[in-house]
Amino acid sequence: MIMVIGVLIFSFFLESIVSNFIPLDTNFFVPLFSLISLIIIYPYFNGEKMNYLKVCAGIGLLYDVVFTDTLMMNLVLFILLGLFICFMNQLFSNNVFSVILISAIIIFFYRVMGYGILCLSGLFVFHMERLWESIFSSLLLNLIYASIIYLITDFLAKKYHIRKID
Repeated sequence: MIMVIGVLIFSFFLESIVSNFIPLDTNFFVPLFSLISLIIIYPYFNGEKMNYLKVCAGIGLLYDVVFTDTLMMNLVLFILLGLFICFMNQLFSNNVFSVILISAIIIFFYRVMGYGILCLSGLFVFHMERLWESIFSSLLLNLIYASIIYLITDFLAKKYHIRKID
């Protein structure tokens, strides 16, 4: 459980720090580290999906409060993405390549669902070009982060004999 809490706190604060240094109108390096941390921590719940989804809801609510003005949107999105992460982990083994693949898919779904909700609610109207830009601008930095944090947590799990789903 220490591993889970450590990854969540580290990812959340790193996303905060990185977002201070990257301009809002950038086309590259948009951090979604909190979302990536949900992919990394899933195997450490050892099949306890309800506890995992509670953590997803908590991180989503915290993400709404700290980073966005859309209260409850990310809470719902993170729960839905948590369910999808559970499903994807049943299909793939837990290794660095599957984490990168799942991360890319999760980023895609997060951006598409977020834009869909914002457009359907009438809060914002976006063009499809902007959606594709946001997806591609999120991929590079977050896939690098996912692979690094996976390798670190996997090393620590093996070193300290922390049980996880493989």
